[in-house]
Amino acid sequence: MAQDVAACAAVSDVMSIVENADIALTEGRVAVQEQQGWYEVATRVLHRIPSSGDSAVSQAVADLQGTVPAVESWARTEPTAIRSDAWSVALDALAAPCLAVDSELFTSMFTGG
Repeated sequence: MAQDVAACAAVSDVMSIVENADIALTEGRVAVQEQQGWYEVATRVLHRIPSSGDSAVSQAVADLQGTVPAVESWARTEPTAIRSDAWSVALDALAAPCLAVDSELFTSMFTGG
């Protein structure tokens, strides 16, 4: 259960990275290149979350990881799968298992002001 709670919190961190990068782009405070750099970081953080267990959270995290490959820092490849339909479906599917372990997914907004 503790691993599930930690996994849900880590996915919330990934969601926060993505959301803040998007807001910063929308508000003109960063360029697309920087937003994509944050997306790359988000993919690496996502793929560091353990997902080998047999719990509903582990399976849902594995499914989310399956929607987007980890982008290595040296690769400079655009992580286009973030914000895809598959990404959104996998995030939605993770919400209930996280809630079942009292670890609701959330986004921390800190960009702007």
